[in-house]
Amino acid sequence: MCGFNLTQILLVSYFLVLCLASEGNAGNVADRGQDDSVDPVIIVPGIFGSQLDGKWNKTTSPHYYCYKTVPDWTTLWLCFQSMVPKVIDCWVDNMLLNFTEDSFRNRDGVETRVNDFGGTGGVEIIDKNGYYPYMKALVDGIAAIPGYEKGVNLRAAPYDFRYGANSPTGKLFLQDLRQLIEDTYEKNKGRKMNIIAHSMGNLYMLEFFKTVSSSWKKKYIKRYIAVSGVFGGSVKSIRALVSGETESIPRVLVDANAVRAFQRSFQSIYWLLPRKQLWGADEPLVFTPDKNYTVNEYADLLDDAGFPDGREILKTLDGSLDFKDPGVDVYCIHGSDIPTAAQFRWKPKYFPDYQPNQIDGPGDGTVNKRSLELCKKFKRLKDYKVYPGIKFGEHMQILLNPDVIQYIKDVISETATSRKLKANDTELVF
Repeated sequence: MCGFNLTQILLVSYFLVLCLASEGNAGNVADRGQDDSVDPVIIVPGIFGSQLDGKWNKTTSPHYYCYKTVPDWTTLWLCFQSMVPKVIDCWVDNMLLNFTEDSFRNRDGVETRVNDFGGTGGVEIIDKNGYYPYMKALVDGIAAIPGYEKGVNLRAAPYDFRYGANSPTGKLFLQDLRQLIEDTYEKNKGRKMNIIAHSMGNLYMLEFFKTVSSSWKKKYIKRYIAVSGVFGGSVKSIRALVSGETESIPRVLVDANAVRAFQRSFQSIYWLLPRKQLWGADEPLVFTPDKNYTVNEYADLLDDAGFPDGREILKTLDGSLDFKDPGVDVYCIHGSDIPTAAQFRWKPKYFPDYQPNQIDGPGDGTVNKRSLELCKKFKRLKDYKVYPGIKFGEHMQILLNPDVIQYIKDVISETATSRKLKANDTELVF
């Protein structure tokens, strides 16, 4: 169940089936002897990379077929059956965040939680029906190394990806992550952690490393493996806020304006906007018939797109947009040579409610090259790997690349051969 009345909705669309609802797993590690021959792994997923459960008791709903009350935990993210026309309104109403008085919270009457914090089930497959594997190939690959066991020394830290790291919810996650690391360290006989982060998970890790001391890092962190890091933002996030990001799915299948409503309510989407440190004031990212916009004009862009609340939401990001060295050993991996949104151009009468034309530049299909390459500035960068082409290096496909999985296994097993960086590799204007 995803929050709508199936009997009534079947009259609207033949495409619907029930989503499986299941209780989340707390993911606690039992006290038992651990294999102390391997260094534990903790995986931090990217945006939309954590299963979310919900239950609700609301006084209103968008349509008569949307359940107002669901007393038991059920799937919120991801439930593909919620994405079809009409039904998507039920789902959006439960996923939306309310923004009031400079803070974000769930809709009235809605409770949410991440699934399997400390285990790996909440990040291996994002939908509980098993249609969308995410970290499964990587997790299974590491679990195949003798000594590793899921939920024991191979763990994950899913989080509510709707929030940024400096929100109350984000700060609570950072506290939980620290506790998870310390707990795993103690239960694995003092072995240091391998942290593997993907996409926006890398932004969370940079914020996390700001909250702990050098001595703490030295005690608990073995290395940090950054995969497809969106270190300096992504141009793609602009389209999400202006017209809705639907990955080129036809409007007949997914209502981009409905998707835009919940994307505009997520603090994390604003956190992913291209950074001023990488995009200049003379470099327009958005072209419309009436005006062009740069990184310095996000507030005006959102105003003109009919969303004045965006101006206030942007202010909530203060303190989380700086780029600070993590202070640990880093292994950086990302894709390249894939057309990636670099600018958007709206035709007359298309702004903001219709999709723009996309002007591509270099990147991994989601994150721009200049953002991915920021990891080369880390002081303790030990290795840097680039995988070109859609098949091997695309932002999500990279997690299925056998060579990438083997490389990560070699790194955590300390059998990898590093590639020495050329002098000009670190000559990145910032």
